[in-house]
Amino acid sequence: MYRCFALLGLLFAFALSLQAQELTDKQRMLAGRYAQLEQILFRLAETSGNNNPKQATLLKKALLESKDKLLAQRLETLVSVLERRQLSDAVAGQSEIEQDLLLILQLLESVNREEKREQEKEAVKEFLKDLEEILHRERTLKNQTQQWETQNLPPLETMQRDIRLQAQTLRERIAEHEGGVEAGDSSQESEEGNQPQTPTQRALLRALGRMKQAEQKLQNAEKEEAVEEQEEAIAELHRVKEELEKILRQLREEELMQTLEKLEARFKRMLQQEQTIRSQTEKLLLEISGELPLDARQTKIRADRLAVEQQSVIEDAESTLLLLREDGTAQAMVESLLQARFDMTDVKQRLEQTSVDATTLFVEDAVIDALQEMLEAIQIAIAEARERQENAGSPQQQGGEQEEPLIQLLAELRMIRSMQRRVNERTARYDAEIKRVLEQPDADLSPFKRAVEELARQQNRISRILHELKIGKTN
Repeated sequence: MYRCFALLGLLFAFALSLQAQELTDKQRMLAGRYAQLEQILFRLAETSGNNNPKQATLLKKALLESKDKLLAQRLETLVSVLERRQLSDAVAGQSEIEQDLLLILQLLESVNREEKREQEKEAVKEFLKDLEEILHRERTLKNQTQQWETQNLPPLETMQRDIRLQAQTLRERIAEHEGGVEAGDSSQESEEGNQPQTPTQRALLRALGRMKQAEQKLQNAEKEEAVEEQEEAIAELHRVKEELEKILRQLREEELMQTLEKLEARFKRMLQQEQTIRSQTEKLLLEISGELPLDARQTKIRADRLAVEQQSVIEDAESTLLLLREDGTAQAMVESLLQARFDMTDVKQRLEQTSVDATTLFVEDAVIDALQEMLEAIQIAIAEARERQENAGSPQQQGGEQEEPLIQLLAELRMIRSMQRRVNERTARYDAEIKRVLEQPDADLSPFKRAVEELARQQNRISRILHELKIGKTN
């Protein structure tokens, strides 16, 4: 009996060994394939740089995220973990990598989504351009029909036919783009089952029918009736225009929402990191000034670690600035983030110099204040964008092709006011510090030079943004 149990135990251990080896082999294969994927991403980013700079930027960002997270190395490490049969550690590591891979996947998928949306926008813009020409021609023809004598109407029939054929070509292109009905003479009423599925196609089909009727009226020298049909055709063409503009607005809103959501995630991350740095700096200051203060070496190690974390936030801020500048409408937010980035750099340098004091905490508070305000502005913009999407079909949202700015004017003005407040507070603080330094016999004001120059730059930029916003409002 004991021999049977022993044999079963050996068989079970052998089975586990085989399973562990199989898992190890699969993990090794995944690590190898991921390393190949990074190489492919690099080559794609390099080759698409000239033809598609936006795609190249996103691919490089995905590759940079992968490198920063050390995904290839961590996948290789999991092979060693499995070889040592440390299954619980392997499961934990795999779960973490799975979450990081999901983020990379979402970033790569956004490349296709953005590219498709951009193609869709360009197609709709082309449709609108051609539609405007058709509308202009039909309005001109209607005016000619009204002005000409009845005996001269027949030549207008040919002009009406040319406009209808141009509109028919546009209808076929839209139908192909939207996956609608097959091309053909749509000026005739279709059977119910063959009716186009989209409002754009239906309105264009009705316009074509009216143009066909106008041709017949012109052929029969029925001037008044022809004008009525032309007016109806123009009305239907305007409905087509409204539908195309609605599609274009929806695409722009989707693009705006995606940008806002990216910004929200970035600002949340930066704010959380900065709050952690602030908390750890205050803790370090308390330990330095406590009854049993840290020695210089321990203080330096802790301060350097915080400086490294601050550098990570600075890099996040720089990539966020690129995103904001690409949009080009959020001037106040760009300046507010530039101001915060300057303060982040100041904090990093102070930590590297082991200057852990009240001034460092003051600057960190200014960074947190700025990030909180920018995050709030982004969240308000997201709520407004969602409301616009929900009311996309309402009368207030109809007409016009004006793009919504990333951040609304009121939120921009609030940020400007807060930036001015921070500049004022910083000016007062530097004034007090400079006066204190001047009381010393060997006064050295050089450490304040860069900070004061930056304050001047910020003040000048705030004034310029206010001027530009005022011009934009009056125009």
